[in-house]
Amino acid sequence: MESRSKSRLVFVLLLLVGVIVGLAIGWYGGARFGMSFVLDECLYKDAKEVQTQVAILRHFRADEIDQAIEVLESHLDDNLILFDPEEPYAGIRDQTISEIDKAIHQAGEYRSASPRKSNRPHVDTMVTNLLKRKPRK
Repeated sequence: MESRSKSRLVFVLLLLVGVIVGLAIGWYGGARFGMSFVLDECLYKDAKEVQTQVAILRHFRADEIDQAIEVLESHLDDNLILFDPEEPYAGIRDQTISEIDKAIHQAGEYRSASPRKSNRPHVDTMVTNLLKRKPRK
C-alpha cells in the first residue's frame, strides 16, 4: 500500500513539474515571438520614416520647396489618422494618451494657420474630424 501511495505522489509531482516546465517554455516562446513581432513593426515603421525623410531632403536640396512641404503635409495626415481608431487602443499608458492629445492639438493649431486640401478627400475628412475631437484626458 505504501509503494502505491509513493507512486501516486511521484506521479503527481512529475505531472506538476511537467505543467510548470510547459508553462515556462510556453511563456518564454510567446514572449520572444511577441517581442520580435513588435520589433519588426517598429523597424518597418522606422525604415519607412527614413525613406520619407530622404525624399523630403532631396526635394529641399533641389530647391523643390513646394514638393517637400507636400510630402511633409501628407506624412502628417498619415500619422494623424492613426490617432483616431474606431475603438480606443487597449493598454496604452496615460502618458501616451496625453502625448497623442498634445500632438493632435498642435496639429490643429498648425492646420488652422495653414489650411490644406489634399488629393485624398477621405483622408482630409478623417483629419478634420480628428482635429475637432476633444482630448481624452
